[in-house]
Amino acid sequence: MVAGGKEFMSAENLKKEQQGTLIEMCPEGSPPRVRKVDGRGRCMVAAMCFLVVACVSLLVCVVMLLHHQRAAVAHTEHDTCDAGEKTSRSEYLNAPLTPFSELTEAEVVSVHNYLLQHPSLGLIDVRKVSIRDNFVHVMEARVPKKAEVLDWLERGGPMPERVARAYIFRGNATPPVVEEYEVGPLPNPSYARLVRTPQRKTSIPYSVRPFSRAEFADVFRRLLPMLMRQVGQLLEESYGAKLGKGCRPRCLRLSMTPISSAFLPPDTRSAWFWLAYDLEFYTLHPLDLQFLVDTSHTDSSRWSIRRVYYAGQYFSGLGELAEKYARGIINVTRTAFPSAPESEVYSSLYMRGDTFPEEGKPPPVQVLPRGNRFKVRGSRVEYMLWSFTLRISPTVGIQLFDINFNKERIAYELSLQEIAVLYAGHTPAASMLYFADSAGLFGTRMRGLLEGVDCPSHAVYLDTKMFASNDGGLARFARAVCLFEHNTEVPLRRHRAYSMSGAFYGGLSDTVLILRAFMSLINYDYVVDYIFHVNGVVELKISSTGYLATSFYLPEEERFGTRVNQHVTAGLHQHLFHVKADLDIAGTSNTFGSWNVGVEKKKDDWGHDPSASHVQTVISKHVRRSESEACYNYDFNSPKYLLISGGNVSDLGHRRAYRIIPRGMTPALLPEGDGFEPSVSWSRCQVAVTRHHDDEPTSSSIFAMWDAKDPVVNFAKFMADDENIEDQDLVTWVTLGTHHIPHTENLPNTGTVGTQLALFLAPFNYFPEDPSMGSRDAVRVSPRDPSRPFDGAVVERYGTSAVLDCLPDVTVPDDALKTNSAELFS
Repeated sequence: MVAGGKEFMSAENLKKEQQGTLIEMCPEGSPPRVRKVDGRGRCMVAAMCFLVVACVSLLVCVVMLLHHQRAAVAHTEHDTCDAGEKTSRSEYLNAPLTPFSELTEAEVVSVHNYLLQHPSLGLIDVRKVSIRDNFVHVMEARVPKKAEVLDWLERGGPMPERVARAYIFRGNATPPVVEEYEVGPLPNPSYARLVRTPQRKTSIPYSVRPFSRAEFADVFRRLLPMLMRQVGQLLEESYGAKLGKGCRPRCLRLSMTPISSAFLPPDTRSAWFWLAYDLEFYTLHPLDLQFLVDTSHTDSSRWSIRRVYYAGQYFSGLGELAEKYARGIINVTRTAFPSAPESEVYSSLYMRGDTFPEEGKPPPVQVLPRGNRFKVRGSRVEYMLWSFTLRISPTVGIQLFDINFNKERIAYELSLQEIAVLYAGHTPAASMLYFADSAGLFGTRMRGLLEGVDCPSHAVYLDTKMFASNDGGLARFARAVCLFEHNTEVPLRRHRAYSMSGAFYGGLSDTVLILRAFMSLINYDYVVDYIFHVNGVVELKISSTGYLATSFYLPEEERFGTRVNQHVTAGLHQHLFHVKADLDIAGTSNTFGSWNVGVEKKKDDWGHDPSASHVQTVISKHVRRSESEACYNYDFNSPKYLLISGGNVSDLGHRRAYRIIPRGMTPALLPEGDGFEPSVSWSRCQVAVTRHHDDEPTSSSIFAMWDAKDPVVNFAKFMADDENIEDQDLVTWVTLGTHHIPHTENLPNTGTVGTQLALFLAPFNYFPEDPSMGSRDAVRVSPRDPSRPFDGAVVERYGTSAVLDCLPDVTVPDDALKTNSAELFS
């Protein structure tokens, strides 16, 4: 053994010493010398050993003492950073009411109680329902008319009446229907009335209702026993697993692909159900048994299986499949349930593979030297020159209202409206996979942010409460969103002039406020960031991660996707995101136009050849005067600056404007009016501009997954009347998107890198100069003597200290999660 640069004797050598022999250590490479010692020598050796041990122990104590003293001095010199003002997570829930506020807990209770007592509705409590019952599926606050809100904001007018909006499932009606009701006034409602507007359907066929927990309960109660009874033997022999209770340790999982009304007879509802191994994560373990279930009737005992797909063959029902399987006259599938521990299965998110880095050093983190530089006052957020009101809607998710920069409103509303994912495949379930994810209720999919990964540990986290039947009624959604300031470490502006030409340096790092939410929708997780830059630019960035949707590998699937595992194909799919930006540029009288970039041939009349010319780029300015002219599709051959402008013409001849900059666009490939396409008619334009109407609050609806035959909200109608949009109150709608061809590097979990799509709203002749010039985060470096720029310089930081003289309090949630993980997994 070696310690302190000395080599101690092994047990064998010590035994030899005790017998009168001592092995001396010689220079490296030389054989040990052996000499005999007498008893007195042995005593001297023992004494020397004792002294060595004592010296080493004393040295260790001195080192430890010095370490503790140094740590104490460091702690004295570098105190823990002042965390500054910290927002309580309950402050958003208890925010003072504004016209944008979501329903308070008290309002939810009063509305629900009022509806339960309404005799004509016949409602029952959502915790006890089936799809044949009448119950409230979701409720939220109705945003008042814009004119009323602006009167309250700008002129101190009265607070608009607060009204709730409720979608009621009436499975017990004849015929069954979903209805949209307004309930008010709050907090003590006295009326509940069916909404009536020509812009969207408010009495909706029951066959296009969104998912509900009540329906899934009937699915499992009805279908699982039927499957095990009729094809249980096939499941065990084909897949080595079972369905339902008693399946452990090898279980199957039942999932569904809803079918849009575009592909079904009128007033019917069907879905293709499919099986997968119940592992982490099940969408990467699909199997090849699929069956088409007619779920049109509200009595699940009358549901029927119309078609079955197994091993590349179709059957009229489970009975035919079971009979032919027993006779051995059909093709069969044989796969084995993965035998490896789940941590080693390719689809799990346990760490595996080549480990790096070699040492377990933590990654870099950002710190707050003096606490947050933003404030959250209830639902109002203030940061630098920015301020806005946050609303978390159960249907739409995050909505930002009354977005101001330097006390001037830039946008009335900014929000994500819809996420559509259009898949392709050979099998029936894969080929029918058209998702409009708002069916899952965006706001209720936002929860469980993990500090230090999803958001920094110093972020401010906000909880909210919402009413949805899928969550058993009124529920708390912990850590629904987070806010944090972030230094991108990329200069917002920068220049270095050098040498004798007037040396100076000026720069400003792009430090931003980020409002972030994650929406977990079945297999995909969407990261939604609202980003506020100090130069007046607001950005909405969307990233996708999570798991691929897949199907069982067959050679026919090669045309529609990529084989990513032995039995797994991941299908080609298109992501589409729709964004609403209700901009108010210098007021509500706005115009949409474009500055187009083209080319022209210019005569070079200065040269030696009078006929000489060259081609250069040139700007042409256009005003879009109607909604039809305002449908813009991206064209690389005709680049444009898309502008929403307002206000008077400046001395320089400009109208103040904000530029619309989509980053990440994809053309709509589905033919107009074909199949699922009417449910996403908003995707026909990458940018569309319409006149503002209070009864056109959203471009999609929670019914869009099913309603293509006759959409509940038909965005195409927003533009069909082709209204004048010059000097009007306008709303801009932007479609972002991408096509995704999966590949093996997407396993086990697709990453956000390369998936980001963004919409920038950027000032364009709006300010007389860059407003970030007022930022004290800027740095200026100037030579002491301009004529001798190499002989030292003066650094100006405008009163902002760049020295970190405190120790950041960086925490992780590991200890808290040991005893309570409800906020993460609920």
